[in-house]
Amino acid sequence: MTYTLENIPDDLERALQERAAAEHKSVDAVLLDAVARGLGVEAHQPVKRRDLSFMTEGPPLEPEVLEILEEQRRIDPELWK
Repeated sequence: MTYTLENIPDDLERALQERAAAEHKSVDAVLLDAVARGLGVEAHQPVKRRDLSFMTEGPPLEPEVLEILEEQRRIDPELWK
């Protein structure tokens, strides 16, 4: 079922967006959680997904490591004949 909310006060909208960002959720998910808590209903738990972003963050790789990775990525034309 779909509902449309209108005339949401600015402070409430700001709080929703901040909570959604802090919890890495959509505003819809935060709203559903809040409504469920307010009504004393157990909220449906969304499927947890793996977040692998930590693998792309961090300090830069050492030049030696980058060189080894580049060597592994080279294509040998002889193997593709």
